[in-house]
Amino acid sequence: MTSSDDRNARPRPRSALWWYVWSVIVAAGAVTVVSVSGLHGQDMSLLAHSPVFWLVVAPMVVMVLCPVVPKGRAGDGTFALVFFLFVLLVHVGLAAVVALSAVTMALRGIVYRQAVHRNLFNVGQHVLTLFACWGVLRAFSIDPTPSRPWAFSEPRLDVMQFIAVALAGVAYLVVNNGSVYVAVAMIESRPLARVVRGDIHHLVVVLVAMVTLAPLVLVVMVHLWLLVPLFYPPLAALYHNATMSAVREHDALHDSLTGLGNRELLHREGSKAIDDLGKPDDGLAIMVLDLDKFKDVNDTLGHAAGDQLLRIVTERLLAAVRPDDVVARLGGDEFVVVVRDVPDTTVARLAAVRLLERVIGACQIDGVSITIAASLGVAVAPTHGHEFDALLRRADRAMYVAKSSGCGVAMFDPARDDAWRRPVFLDQPLGASRSSGD
Repeated sequence: MTSSDDRNARPRPRSALWWYVWSVIVAAGAVTVVSVSGLHGQDMSLLAHSPVFWLVVAPMVVMVLCPVVPKGRAGDGTFALVFFLFVLLVHVGLAAVVALSAVTMALRGIVYRQAVHRNLFNVGQHVLTLFACWGVLRAFSIDPTPSRPWAFSEPRLDVMQFIAVALAGVAYLVVNNGSVYVAVAMIESRPLARVVRGDIHHLVVVLVAMVTLAPLVLVVMVHLWLLVPLFYPPLAALYHNATMSAVREHDALHDSLTGLGNRELLHREGSKAIDDLGKPDDGLAIMVLDLDKFKDVNDTLGHAAGDQLLRIVTERLLAAVRPDDVVARLGGDEFVVVVRDVPDTTVARLAAVRLLERVIGACQIDGVSITIAASLGVAVAPTHGHEFDALLRRADRAMYVAKSSGCGVAMFDPARDDAWRRPVFLDQPLGASRSSGD
């Protein structure tokens, strides 16, 4: 995942990301000017004197500025923003909701201290989302304004109207999230499909809520507007539960100390990376890194110092790899890095040497200078195998060669490894022979 700081970093001028961000901002600016110009004084007066309008706007603003999120977790409240903006768009049209969205999103960016370009981009992508959604509604002859609000036909409901609202909801989520996913994929240099896959659960929850609840809220707004506040608790609970579900899934796949992926996530991502190998010159390197004499740090400075050392190593590993590579902690002082786009063992060795150089070296822990030393073993797919667990074992054995010889980096060598042709069930479990003193 990209950190907030990464997303606040200004795009390099005239890079693909720079062109994308400013294209969204400029296009949204044009849509905003044209839309708001059609908002007349009478429309604004009608909205200002409409109690149901304020009953919808108030929780949207409150949840954006004070999001309902699990304790200790970040959040921005955009679920409430997306849901209520969608309902208002269907009811009173594009012009009023574009103006409201621009003001609310800009305020949100200021509160969360987002960089100017990021704030403008967030405003822009929401405006373009509203425009796309309005286009779907217009295709079904639905074009409301504050003076001509829209609601479902009565007393006989039109099925096509429900289809229109459902398709508009799909368009809203696709454009709103898709525009962000494209930016994240550019920032992280990751395939777009992989970015989408990481957020698909939360996206589905929001989509289902929007498509199923929005019509009900709209009907209540028209006929029983005093009951609109009854939707506040379930919407807040829905957002909280969806966030908690994402948190639980994240915690189940990540190490609590370092935040890196755990063994299960490593196996999942590593196996998929191997499955993705297609071209003859495709390849990837599995690197197992183990700290030297880590137990001495725990014994002399305490386990808290050892934990801090592991965090320092984590930071150095993440700084040394590309966003699309995988870094995981298997436990203790052992880390695994899966590096993509490694065509052969020569490139893999060079990458491993560079990685090790970025990790080792001096650091300060509680005022004490410590020199980090480590050993790293490498196995390459498909040269050394096509099955991830077997490659991980071979990289682990290469790491022991590096540790025993003191060479720092060792490549798995089938000619020197008696276990190369053994059946898999005769291999020792990963790390089984390691003593706690390494």
